Amino acid sequence: MGCLLIVKNYTGNRLNFDLAAEQAKSEGYRVEIVIVGDDCALPPPRGIAGQRGLTGTILVHKVAGAAAVAGLSLDEVAAEAKCASEMVLISC
Repeated sequence: MGCLLIVKNYTGNRLNFDLAAEQAKSEGYRVEIVIVGDDCALPPPRGIAGQRGLTGTILVHKVAGAAAVAGLSLDEVAAEAKCASEMVLISC
């Protein structure tokens, strides 16, 4: 058991969710983070900033939810969500 954070790739979101994850981990919770950056309006990422998470994020939530309902572990759910986030691209 644990918590999967699916975060849109915005600086503030990443900062706040990373802080929340670190706080939860310090209290003994298992936490995984998946960053979604499906915005094709921006060039591929260079460093931390880059493509933002937009509407494709909902698809990542659906994949993660289905994996969790199927009984997968937190690590497996996170892996499925990460795979989905890498496959999502909203065409312009």
